[in-house]
Amino acid sequence: MIFDKRSLLLFASNVLLFHLMLLVNSSITFAGFNLFILGPLFIIAPLYLRADQFFITSLLTGFWVDAALPTPFGLVTLLMLSIGSLILLVRLRFRAEKNFHPALLAQIANFITGLTFFYLSVSSNFTDFFNLLSSSCIELIISHLALLGIAPWFFNFQRSLFSIFETKTEPESLPFV
Repeated sequence: MIFDKRSLLLFASNVLLFHLMLLVNSSITFAGFNLFILGPLFIIAPLYLRADQFFITSLLTGFWVDAALPTPFGLVTLLMLSIGSLILLVRLRFRAEKNFHPALLAQIANFITGLTFFYLSVSSNFTDFFNLLSSSCIELIISHLALLGIAPWFFNFQRSLFSIFETKTEPESLPFV
């Protein structure tokens, strides 16, 4: 099949999770912190799709997230492609049909993305380094705790979309097709 419907389903579900994160962040502004839940967006596409379909899905999702976040344009796209490519290379080692490995990979991807955003925010302002470090650590810890419940739900949601739209529900067997 030339175009896989799963790539559009993954893109739509990634956009849904991203906008739910933005909605929650806008409703908890009184608390003084933001949830940072970008890790699950990186995971299912490299585990389930062929390399070309993964590339299309990551580009679409990355550009969508880059357009909405106040970061240098292309940063999330570059992170999605690099982290996803690493996952794509070793995806035979992971069990994509269960939630343990994807949830663990989502935690790692969320941590890497959080560190990258922290580094970019610190490089422009060294005066409040310790205040920014403490607030960023608190936000990242709370986000990782929230991710423990959100990631399995999100991965099951994506798999259920595969079965609802009658697409292939198993991951691709070979990493390079």
